[in-house]
Amino acid sequence: MDNSNSNVPGLLNKLCERLTSKQESVKSAEAYELALSYMTSINERPLAEEKILCQKIHSHLSNISSKDADKFNECFSKLKNAFVLNQPVAVLSLLLALSESPQASNSTQQLFPLPNLNVDSSAVGFTGTASSSKSTVGTSWGLNTPKQQASSQSLPSNHSNMAIMTESCNHVNENACVRDAVLAATGVKPKPSCTLSRPVQILYSRIAHLGFLHDKLKEFIDPTSVFTPRGLMVEGLVAAVRDELTEYYRSVALLQSQVCENDCSGGTLRRVCVWAQDPLHRLTWLATIVHSVQDKRGGALASCVHRFVHHGDERIAALARRLLTALTYPLLLMLTRWLLHGEIDDPYGEFLIEKRNKVSIDRMWHDKYRVRDWMIPSFMSREQAAQILATGKSVVFMRKACANLPEQGEPGSESDHALHLQTLLAAHTRNGASGGGMEEESTGPAWWEAEGLREGLEMAHAVASQRLLAALTTHHHLLDHLAAHRRYLLLAQGDFVHHLMTLLQDELSKPATSLYVHNLTCTLEAAVRATNAQYEPPHVLARLHVNLYPNCDGREDSGWDVFALQYRVDGPLGTLFPATCAAQYRSLFTQLWRVKRIEYALHDAWRDHTILQKRLKGMPEVWSLMRRVSCLRAEALRLCGALQDASCEGAEPAWADLLAAAAEGHHLDKLLQLHHNALDRHSIHAMIHHTTQGRARSILANNLVPPLGTNLCVEINELQSYLGNVLNETLALRSFETTLHTGINAELERRERYEALKIERAARHEYAITAADEVQDKERRKIFNQFLASRKADLNVWARTYRGHVTTLILKLALHTEVSLQTLAFRLDYSDFYKRGDAKLHEPLTYQHKRLSEMGLHLAKTKLLDHMKKK
Repeated sequence: MDNSNSNVPGLLNKLCERLTSKQESVKSAEAYELALSYMTSINERPLAEEKILCQKIHSHLSNISSKDADKFNECFSKLKNAFVLNQPVAVLSLLLALSESPQASNSTQQLFPLPNLNVDSSAVGFTGTASSSKSTVGTSWGLNTPKQQASSQSLPSNHSNMAIMTESCNHVNENACVRDAVLAATGVKPKPSCTLSRPVQILYSRIAHLGFLHDKLKEFIDPTSVFTPRGLMVEGLVAAVRDELTEYYRSVALLQSQVCENDCSGGTLRRVCVWAQDPLHRLTWLATIVHSVQDKRGGALASCVHRFVHHGDERIAALARRLLTALTYPLLLMLTRWLLHGEIDDPYGEFLIEKRNKVSIDRMWHDKYRVRDWMIPSFMSREQAAQILATGKSVVFMRKACANLPEQGEPGSESDHALHLQTLLAAHTRNGASGGGMEEESTGPAWWEAEGLREGLEMAHAVASQRLLAALTTHHHLLDHLAAHRRYLLLAQGDFVHHLMTLLQDELSKPATSLYVHNLTCTLEAAVRATNAQYEPPHVLARLHVNLYPNCDGREDSGWDVFALQYRVDGPLGTLFPATCAAQYRSLFTQLWRVKRIEYALHDAWRDHTILQKRLKGMPEVWSLMRRVSCLRAEALRLCGALQDASCEGAEPAWADLLAAAAEGHHLDKLLQLHHNALDRHSIHAMIHHTTQGRARSILANNLVPPLGTNLCVEINELQSYLGNVLNETLALRSFETTLHTGINAELERRERYEALKIERAARHEYAITAADEVQDKERRKIFNQFLASRKADLNVWARTYRGHVTTLILKLALHTEVSLQTLAFRLDYSDFYKRGDAKLHEPLTYQHKRLSEMGLHLAKTKLLDHMKKK
């Protein structure tokens, strides 16, 4: 190896002689002298690089520990004096590169790549032009060869010197272009010092595009910019973008320092362009994300950034995760404050819950707060948003509506879900503070995708709902009030309703203008004391009142038309029984009270008929009429009974679900939904128009599709109208029977007086009757027979009208989309009595034909399955 090194000058001389033998203008001695001067000059540069590398390592260690820096200087001087290191520059470059390379740490990660433009001079034999970097000639020979003097300056101009001068000029131009490109990467627009070739312009434009992206991001984070909306979440995004730019500035500063060191040795424009690929990619997508969130705020802003989290490129997804975690930190603070304290701190309107002012306390649960659908982030479902709304409302409701309740401090009541939320908050704060701008993403999931968020929301919702329901059931007797509404407003307490109607019969028969509430209240109290209602708790009886609701149609009403029971609720209970529910209860009471009154009137007519029947033994001409009236009355009574049974039985499952949910402690929104459902079911079977509005409302709220070609309001309107006709005709039957009984009683009394007169005359031994008496009796009997004939004709007309209305009602019920109403139609005509009298009921859409069709299909399917099994 030493012999080869000592023969290098001789071999170089032979090479120069051989190369210049064909060129007469170039002498071999001059070429040898020039080549030898270039080869021996490389030893000066490693000395300068060695000093620079030592200074960098020393400064790097000084930032960590001064003892380590002093120890490095001591060790390096010992190694250098011991002549152990043949290539100290290469070793120092390796150590510096290892110290500056990004470590595989769990806490930090480099956002932008660190530039490294220096060429490792010890890795090659000698440095010259770029084409000579692959030479394998060593440098150790230069130590045994004296350095050549600067005699090359006196060499005559030739082709080799011109090439060297041209290369030197190009090197200077490229250095200036590299410096301009680095400045352009930060948005500075320097003036080009010389004309650039087309390839250099392409490389320069690629690097300068970083400056364009930088200016876009700089404009976004500028607080005076009119394009950036105001808001806490926007400020979080601006802070994250500012951290990105800070890291970018750091990387560009390192690049610029390497460019300025030693006139950019090895730092070509192409290498700068290669380094710029990763920053260009990151800034491009960062500018894309920033552009997509223009004029967005709150949940809409988070949704725009969340779309990029699912990008196929892991780098883009990681960038979007970092930005989303930073901008949603204010949302986490607002969410935690709302769930734990029921307070909204949203100065810029970014939270998904909106608060309304000037709302009464009884409507606080319904109208005070609502979810802004456009502010729900895409990483949060609508069910979770509803849970968030209900949880905060429960906390506010407990504090304001139930302010008189003692604080519940049971262990674990609030600490569990509060601990979940505080853990998420603390983890997010710790991650954001520890990594700073150097953090790409934490090892664990972000708070908006953590499983603890879902658990925290569910637990907070469950705890708040249980506390609220416990307060309503324990301190405000919710279950008792629900049962009282059903017993007294929906007439489920039979003995009380019958006794109250008996006591009010004479009073309510008067015109409505002659009624007074205090008189009716006394009657109500008497009915309570005489029935099982006396065992109700005092807080129930204190809320039961009488009210009069006169109609506004201008006609004179009787007491039956305006009388109504009222159950007054206030405080927190007003949330569960708002004014809309009170109106629906009033409609239900009016309808059920009317049917119950008609049934009571028919029973009263039956009692009068039974008493009168015993006196009609001597009046055979009225037997057939009385028997027919009795049959029609029984027919009407069966219809009223079927209507009441259907109204109670149809809503029975809904009320059972409501009471079970209230006893199990479900959340208040669930109870409200079940309560409305029970009222709607009850109203549907009572055929009240108010109900169908509620049913249509529930269909729209649940995004259900109504049956094809069906208008719910029109159907119930029709049913209510047809049922009203039937009930009116039933009342007409009671009026007819009253008139008939009055005429028969008058005739009976006349005949009894006539017979008594005959007996009295016979006792006086006089003629029992005279010719005048006989003529008068015949005249009276003739008039009575005419009265019976007219009553029979009226009864025939009434029967045809009544059965026509009943037939129409049964047909409409049979064609209704509600199956329970179709079943009611079948119950009203279970013996096919009305079907035999009207051909319309033979249509194939009635309940009977549907039932037979289903039975036929089931039978055919069963036969087909049996046939296939046999095969």
